[in-house]
Amino acid sequence: MPSNKSVLVLGDTSCDSSTLIAKLKGCKASTAHRSGLQYDYLQVHDEYREESTRLSIWTLAADPELNGLLKFALNECTFPHTLILLTLSIAAPWTWMDQLQYWMKVLDNHIGGLVIDAELKHQCKARLMAKWQRYSDPASDPHRISPCKWINEPVPLPLEDAVLTSNFGMEVMVVVTRSDQMATLRRELNYREDHFDFMQQAIRRACLQYGASLAYTSAKNNINCDLLFQYLKHRIYGLPFGTSASVVEKDAVFIPAGWDSVQKISILHESLYSCKPDDDYNSVIAQPSRGKYMPDCGIQTVDEQEFFARLQQELQEDAETNEPLTRTSIGTGTPQRTSESADKDMQAVEKKSGGVGGVLADFFNTLMLRRSFGGGDRPVEAE
Repeated sequence: MPSNKSVLVLGDTSCDSSTLIAKLKGCKASTAHRSGLQYDYLQVHDEYREESTRLSIWTLAADPELNGLLKFALNECTFPHTLILLTLSIAAPWTWMDQLQYWMKVLDNHIGGLVIDAELKHQCKARLMAKWQRYSDPASDPHRISPCKWINEPVPLPLEDAVLTSNFGMEVMVVVTRSDQMATLRRELNYREDHFDFMQQAIRRACLQYGASLAYTSAKNNINCDLLFQYLKHRIYGLPFGTSASVVEKDAVFIPAGWDSVQKISILHESLYSCKPDDDYNSVIAQPSRGKYMPDCGIQTVDEQEFFARLQQELQEDAETNEPLTRTSIGTGTPQRTSESADKDMQAVEKKSGGVGGVLADFFNTLMLRRSFGGGDRPVEAE
């Protein structure tokens, strides 16, 4: 199995791609702050050949100033061996089209600046086109579950006009994360089924343009996470994969590259009652007003040692910057004595009375004199 394969993860911070990658690895997501270009890997094992390898995972932070780091993950050497995984969050569906256009533009500009041999780029584009054309549903033909079966087969019919109009020569997969947030959208923003159908048909049409596959996932509810890992191994290493497309469950949509078409997408148009398929996406799925919608971010635990270390650092910073401040009396504006001035007054009293012992002696002497002469707060009753 080749060891030079990699996945480049792109997407906004709200997509929580780190939790998804941790779910694919079968471990707990780290609470450490991530920035820049993050590296990880997935252990891939082929049971039939009894071979193992590591699939590199590069995650780029959603900051335009950090786009220059792409050269370390995607360059002339890694171009033929990299799969693009674009993450979108169901918790903010109004950002889908903007995020998709932004990242595809970033990717297009970056690839355009690479010095790649023209013949190699042509081969990559032709390979991607052939994979789409030769797709066969495993349910109808269970023997054709691996790309290895495609050798020496005749070239199928040409692609539809809407398919692969933007061919980068790289595998692209769109992953919609946090699909469990659909319930929150229904409850908080009154989303109906036609809203989710409109979102699905829009993103499916966009996936046709880039020849991308589509999967809705939820690391919280373990929706399509295992399926996503199996499909990645299938597309990258050619390992067997026998799962058909699924569009019945709204929160568990899975569409492999090559299955979809304009005709299949048009089935969703029948359920659009409040909008039309060609309506502007951001007009139908509009961003709610600030403070009206608060997505469920979940509860994330923090390691106690990390918490204590951060608390110690904050206490040290407070001790270094802590200075006595002059306070004023409420309503008068007159300055009160600070702790520093109070300490000076106390030192003067101690010096005058002969130290702390002298102050205590004066106090008890005064108390005894008051009791001897009948002084005090209460009057002495006559016998």
